[in-house]
Amino acid sequence: MANRRQLLVGGAAFGTTAWVAPSVLSLDRVAAAVGSGTPEVPLVSNGAVLISPPATNQEGTLPLDSNTNTFVWPEIGCEVLDNDLVVNRSTAGSFNGGSNQGTIIPAGTKIASYYAHGDRLDDGGTLTGQMTFQNQQILGLIYRTAQLNASSYLEAPATNYFNGPMEGNDTMVLSLAAGMNSVSWNMRFGPALDGIRVITTCD
Repeated sequence: MANRRQLLVGGAAFGTTAWVAPSVLSLDRVAAAVGSGTPEVPLVSNGAVLISPPATNQEGTLPLDSNTNTFVWPEIGCEVLDNDLVVNRSTAGSFNGGSNQGTIIPAGTKIASYYAHGDRLDDGGTLTGQMTFQNQQILGLIYRTAQLNASSYLEAPATNYFNGPMEGNDTMVLSLAAGMNSVSWNMRFGPALDGIRVITTCD
């Protein structure tokens, strides 16, 4: 029988690009990675590491499998939504991966997208991280399988995604304080990936 990792797959089709270890991003490379516009470089902390979009986040990919770090990369930046986008969370507070507000970000909104990924080598324990924006506003979070897959058009173009949802034992805190929007997470692991798509404004 297929294990849960094999079932929790989705997103882009397999690419042909050979895997190269992602590198920690410098500020000038972030803008180049996400295309036109000037999406903000988020501040990451509490175990999160900012990297360039990887070739894949498939289970077993080093160094994305880690017992110490989660990884954040930019996706599509400064794009106008052609259609409404459903997000799982849009209001501040503490909540778990089972929460689903089903809020809509309307078509015509100019957004940027970022992805937080976690996977432990030993399939047990927790991983933490935090992503903070000083100039952009967080509009919503996507962390459940259906909505992660439905928002695949926001994925970094050269990355092959395996979407693993946040679950009931995973917790998040969304802070929408003016001038310092942030989201923090505590991912608990059995045999599954965890992922969060963070949607922000973009000027």
